[in-house]
This record gives sequence, C-alpha cells and structure tokens, in this order.
Amino acid sequence: MESRDKSKVLKRILICMDWYEPGFKAGGPIRSVANIVNELKTEFEFYVLTSAFDLGETEPYPGIELDQWFDKNGVMIKYMSRGNMKSAAIKGNILEINPDVIYLNSLFSKLYTLVPMTLVKKIPIIIAPRGMLGAGALDIKKTKKSLFLRLTKLMRFYKRVTWHASTTQEEKEIRDVYGSGVDVVVAQNIPTAQQLQLEDIIEKRNTGTVRFLFISRIAIKKNLHLAVEAMKQVKSDQRVEFHIYGNVEDKDYFKKIEGQIKDYGNVSIEYRGPLNPTLVPTTFLYADYFILPTMHENYGHAIVESWANGCPVIVSKNTPWRDLRVRNLGWDVEIDNPDHLVKAVQEAIDLDTEEYLTMVRESYIFFKEKISDEEIIEANRKLFHNAC
Repeated sequence: MESRDKSKVLKRILICMDWYEPGFKAGGPIRSVANIVNELKTEFEFYVLTSAFDLGETEPYPGIELDQWFDKNGVMIKYMSRGNMKSAAIKGNILEINPDVIYLNSLFSKLYTLVPMTLVKKIPIIIAPRGMLGAGALDIKKTKKSLFLRLTKLMRFYKRVTWHASTTQEEKEIRDVYGSGVDVVVAQNIPTAQQLQLEDIIEKRNTGTVRFLFISRIAIKKNLHLAVEAMKQVKSDQRVEFHIYGNVEDKDYFKKIEGQIKDYGNVSIEYRGPLNPTLVPTTFLYADYFILPTMHENYGHAIVESWANGCPVIVSKNTPWRDLRVRNLGWDVEIDNPDHLVKAVQEAIDLDTEEYLTMVRESYIFFKEKISDEEIIEANRKLFHNAC
C-alpha cells in the first residue's frame, strides 16, 4: 500500500477482532463494533482484520474471499484463513495499512489483541474489554484470568493504551484492575436503529399467551438455567411460552439443562437454535418479555434491542440497567436467591393489560429518547479523534 500524507486524509482505524459480520454467534461485541463502523464510516477509514469463521465453525463464511482486503459498503475487511492466522500475518497487515489508531476488542485474544500489542510501539491503541473485567466474567476460569491480570499489571503491558468503557460501571471495573491513573474514555455503545413502529408492536401483544424470550450465547455466564428453573415454577391459567435462541458455546453446560427444556403443563420451554441478527426485530415483535439473568454485562445489546422493540425485560442486577420496575421498563433482580427471579416472572405473567401496555410504550420510548442519542455517537466519534 502506497505511503500517504496523514494530515490530508481521513484518519485510518485498524480494527482487530476474532469475529465480525456476517458472524453473529459471538454475540454483542460484533454488533458493538459493526454499529460504530456503520455510523462513522464516512468520517474515518475503517479496516477490519478478522477471522473467516463464525464462533465454533470450521467452514468459512460463504461467498467471501479469504486473505484479501475488499470494500464492503465503504469498509475495508480482510477475513483471515486458518493457515494465515499467524503473528507474521498480523504484523504484515499492520505495516500495510499503516493506521493512525489500532482498535482491539478483547482483553484475552492471543492473535487479535496480544500479538498486536507486542508488535506495535508507536501507533495509538484503544482496547475495548467488552465486559471481560466485570466480577461475574472474571469468576469464569478465575485462576487463569487472575494470573493473566497479575502478569500484565506487573509488566505494565497495557500502559500505553486508551481504554474504551461502554459505561461508567465498566470504567470503574477497568480502574479497579489496572489502577485509577489509566486512560479511560466512556463512550456508550451505539445501538441498532429501531425498525418497528410502536402501533405494530402493540397490535401483536397481549394475545392471551404470555411469551418470554432469551437471546444470548448459551454459556454459564448468561445463567440460562436460572431462567429455565423460574419458568418451571410459575403458575398460570394462560399459556406461557419460553423461546430460547443462541449459539451453544458451552456444550457441557447446555447438556445439564437440555433435559429440562420441555413442556410443564401450561408452560412450554423450547430451544430454537442461533438467531440471525436480521430476524431479531421480527422475533421481538412476537414476544412479551425478554429474560437474561446474566452474571455480568458491560452493556447488554440484547437488553437494549428488547427495549427498541417495545419489549420489557427481566434481567439480573449485574448489568448497567437498574430500577427498571419503577421506570416501567421491566425488572432487575438479585439472582443470589432464585426466588426473586421466579417472583419477577410471575408478576410479569399476572400483569393486567393496561399495566403491560404501559411497559411496552415506556420501553419503546426509553430507547428512542435515551438510548438512541446523538450524544452517544459524538462520544464514540471523540474516542477515535482524540486517540489520533
């Protein structure tokens, strides 16, 4: 790639990450980055270096060229083959692109975070830990992660980076681990735009069947088993349906609860497999509530998308979203005692029509007026401009 006068062109951002669109099985981080790129691609030159495989897949995405930069709707993307996923290839791409900023989207990715960090000395680096420093996330594989964090602190491995926190809570998590003096910029994730009209949503709700929805990775962190246990215990004269969507990331975990995914009288629990992002609005259209008793979320794209589609939520208190019941947005509950989750689900089932439709309207309006905000876009814009 020919040399360029950096003072006369758009700033060039090289994004390194394990998975990107059309992948979706890795969940929220893909949407987080894709939404930034799509919103700001006329203001920056984005290059995305990623693998050619979705999470857990052995075959590359269909219809793509491997190991070649190509322009996809104004964004340059390279999907790396298995044979090309090496440190030398990462170094070659960094030299070729000659970016103004490198944006990394994991704390623990060997190829797409640790390798670029060891190779780059002068180019500014931004790291988005994507919730990996939350207490709930660190409890998973705790010994291995604790050792990694101690070593990187001792080596001052991340001393030169700017940290991208999605919320003030994530800012606190970063500072708790790496010290109060680290450079942290808070820029909330840019949400996916609303596609449904409120009138159409209301028309499809309150049908006489109460429909719950889980959309997330099937892994212990997301606590699907707590949702299943809660559904087994509720009582209702109405039919209750619980539809589960998500990639089975932890097969051993899923095996432990798979036998419980069945009918219990009026309550039907069904696993429906991974959900393509293009089908998310339609899926929410026919759901009354979204449930996610997660160990930790730094943002929670599925939670926000639920509100975008006028769907109240039942989530744990391990997310940035609090006091949901008093705001008519749903419930946030302590999950240390499973009875709290059961109580919230039962209350959701028993809500009268007027109360429920108030929640639908407030959820939709909350997203429109508070989540989908120009100030959020501006904060992400400044994140990159200030790093250049």
